[in-house]
Amino acid sequence: MPVSFDLPGTHSPPPTLASANLPRRVRRVMEHLLSLVSDEMARHLSQMLNELEQQLFRLADHARNPGQQAQHMETLRTLRLNRADLVPRYLIGLESALAVIRDPKTPTRIGVTGTHTPSFRNLALVDDESMDEDSVLRDIALRHESRASLALHLLGQRFGVLAGQPAFDAERLPVGPQMLGRVLRDACNSLQIGLEARLLLFRTFDRVVMGHYTQMAETMNALLERDGILPSLAYVPIRVRPVLQNPKHDPAKPVRREPRVERDREHPALVLDVNVL
Repeated sequence: MPVSFDLPGTHSPPPTLASANLPRRVRRVMEHLLSLVSDEMARHLSQMLNELEQQLFRLADHARNPGQQAQHMETLRTLRLNRADLVPRYLIGLESALAVIRDPKTPTRIGVTGTHTPSFRNLALVDDESMDEDSVLRDIALRHESRASLALHLLGQRFGVLAGQPAFDAERLPVGPQMLGRVLRDACNSLQIGLEARLLLFRTFDRVVMGHYTQMAETMNALLERDGILPSLAYVPIRVRPVLQNPKHDPAKPVRREPRVERDREHPALVLDVNVL
């Protein structure tokens, strides 16, 4: 990717589904998916902010000294002033992630202010705060990827068809735990809270929002199936059955059995055509 120099005021607006160069059917499916995920995330994010306010109030109430109490109360005041910005900014980031699924140069980090090529002006050393946030969000994502591994695998196959590309892995999946966490990190800048409060926000996000992720991933798969995106896609288990190594054996000798791997006949193998859309 070429390196460019950014000039002040030249940031491009975040991509949207309306402006994306997507086939008509793909755009329609993405709009259905965005509507579903937006409703779910908006509700859970509002609950997350309510829970965060309660936690900050409890921290202030149990503070060891007046300085800590004042700090927690100031964070709570700032959160209440800015919380209305979080959900809209989050949904903008979510739509941006969905809008660029056919872009081969899609960056792993998609912010709510648009995508940009690297610039010398923005080069900086990675600070400890970024490392702490990255570590927390990565642990959250890996935990929920493990819990929803099958649903994520099916989503990856379906997004590959929608993008006209090979199946998406969990990192690139625009509705996967990693992307949802990255969108939150960008969106929470609008709250103007410090590192300690942001880490508390991420842990609350893990419990209040991502606790529903497995069910939401299954619902997304059901929606894509209804929209005709690999409607027959199913997990095909591998069944190991013992078979005779040599049919012409001596009956007096014990039969030696070797495992043979064969597919369950109840689920025929699928041939995926990634150019169907």
